[in-house]
Amino acid sequence: MTEPVSIIMLNYNGKQYLKDSISSVLSQSYKDFELIIFDNASTDGSVEFIKNSFNDSRIKIIESEINFGFAWGNNSALKNCPNDLIVLLNNDTKAEKEWLYHLIQVMNEPKTIGSSFVITEGVPEKYYISNGSVSYLMYNIMNVFENTEDEFYPNGCSIIFRKSEIREPFDNDYFYYSEDVYLGLKARFMGIKIKFVKKSVVHHYGGGSKSLNREKTFYQERNRLLNLYLFFSPGFIIRVLPYVAFNHNFKLLISFFSGKYSLIGLLKAYLWFYINIPTIIKKRKALKKFKTVKEKDVVKFISSKVFNDESLIEKTINRISYLYSRIAGIKPVEFYQKNKLPLN
Repeated sequence: MTEPVSIIMLNYNGKQYLKDSISSVLSQSYKDFELIIFDNASTDGSVEFIKNSFNDSRIKIIESEINFGFAWGNNSALKNCPNDLIVLLNNDTKAEKEWLYHLIQVMNEPKTIGSSFVITEGVPEKYYISNGSVSYLMYNIMNVFENTEDEFYPNGCSIIFRKSEIREPFDNDYFYYSEDVYLGLKARFMGIKIKFVKKSVVHHYGGGSKSLNREKTFYQERNRLLNLYLFFSPGFIIRVLPYVAFNHNFKLLISFFSGKYSLIGLLKAYLWFYINIPTIIKKRKALKKFKTVKEKDVVKFISSKVFNDESLIEKTINRISYLYSRIAGIKPVEFYQKNKLPLN
């Protein structure tokens, strides 16, 4: 397959990563592409570094006067892409030489999103045995799918899709965190396949953007809950409310004794929901227009697990969660695996 591609690379104060990331893109075996670098008002000299270090006509720089964040930044950059094939690539990456070639090959089929094999620095090797999914609260659950080609949502670090099929990939309000889960949910409800491309390898340093713990906690907590409340029916949400209540109380308690979560960030996230109920209802109605797939056919890819089976206690809680799911009439991915039923 040969077709021109627009590669979008978002940057915010990621100067230290740009030499490796841009060089790896320019060195691809597949040559028919443009690299659009959308700079989110960096203050570390990123733009000057790019202009002084690279002389390639395929590079186009868009300079924003404010930091739009990941979601809005990519949506804005997309408007400047003349090609239908769009690739999103993080700035803190180094792509192997055949990364783009293999990623493009999966786009021969219509209604498809391709997701690269992203090797993230610091992530244990055991989590690459098979791909993961998300819990009812939209948390990552690792090593879920028995078929290594399956995954619930595309890894936001390196994605390919058609602009004509996906249109605007993200919700501008997300800013950053969990946008790739949003895209995966949107695609699945639209009947778009998500394919894991193991030969398309990207090495991810995982530090291209920094944030305060308060800010990070707010966006992580709010956006995960948004993914639940925007896409799923009231009936499903009611059935998973025990998880929501446990999550709220547990995190608020932990925030008093640990720096893992910011109490202010959590309270701000929960307050945001109460204040923005009309906005959430409006977003739900807008997304409903895209839905062509039944909810149960999306839920069957979701895990009933609460934890990643790291300890006996976690395994026990996960078993209880599965039992509750069945009592509540939910058929998660474990139900299909246990009964040897096909997912696709």
